[in-house]
Amino acid sequence: MLKEINKDKKMSEKSSWKNQIVEESFQTRCIDGVVLKGKLLIPESPKAIVQFNCGTATKKEVYHKFLKYIAEHNFICCLWDYRDSGESAPSSLKDCAYVYSDYGTKDMPAIKDFLTSKFPDLPFLILGHSTGGQQVGFMNNLKGIKGAINFAVSTGYYPNMPLSYRMNAYVFFYIFAPLSVLFTGYVAAKRFGFMEDLPKGVAYQWRAWCSKKDYLFDKRFYGKSVPLGNYQNFHFPIHVYWTVDDTISNEANTKNLWGHIKSAKGITFTKVVPKEYGVLSIGHFGFFRRKLKSKLWKDVVFRLEQMLED
Repeated sequence: MLKEINKDKKMSEKSSWKNQIVEESFQTRCIDGVVLKGKLLIPESPKAIVQFNCGTATKKEVYHKFLKYIAEHNFICCLWDYRDSGESAPSSLKDCAYVYSDYGTKDMPAIKDFLTSKFPDLPFLILGHSTGGQQVGFMNNLKGIKGAINFAVSTGYYPNMPLSYRMNAYVFFYIFAPLSVLFTGYVAAKRFGFMEDLPKGVAYQWRAWCSKKDYLFDKRFYGKSVPLGNYQNFHFPIHVYWTVDDTISNEANTKNLWGHIKSAKGITFTKVVPKEYGVLSIGHFGFFRRKLKSKLWKDVVFRLEQMLED
């Protein structure tokens, strides 16, 4: 079983009306020239910076209410779009040569450089959802990070998923995606309500990783098509939330990913059971619903503050 931790939590909640949040748009440039765009949520008296890395092909706006709550507790929050989505998307995905690992090797480092340059005197933390936590190990500028908190961060190995979801994944990756690329030059998923659109290189590398139990750590990829990165030598504490009703980041896939990762400051896990948090379901995206504000979101703030103290 995954290691569980429970702590008595004592945290003074501040009323949001006492802490106005200024929202500021920004853009920055990656090492290969790609421009990324996003939004900063800046409280009156910030005590740290939080870089939030989204899930694959997910609108950053999905996370806005959650991050506003975090900002109300005096954390500057950075919400941004990967190079192929939202405000950062190019005019034509058809002509993109992007691959999935660009998120971690190019985009995430560029955001951190921007934030540390803009707020050089503040401690730095990372929050990640799904691939937003998976690819942090690819970053080449992890120095100075005080801790990371992850939601639904695991492998995406199909055979560990329920049969119905597994079949949907196969149809998407092996039938819909190739046909879409054939007719449009990219994966035109948005018009069908699947997710945001994706360049073919991103979708195909993502598909390749999901076909292997060890995901990006499979010997076909690790140290070859992707760098070794810092997965074996993280120097900050990491906490992972996973929920029992997540079809993707279930217990097996969570164990598979984190079995390949080491941190000198430890890696801990919270197993989330929806009914214990007052909801019927959470799944892969439900961590960021307002219904979880009073318990789970509060716990996240507690852990961020603990990471700053440690």
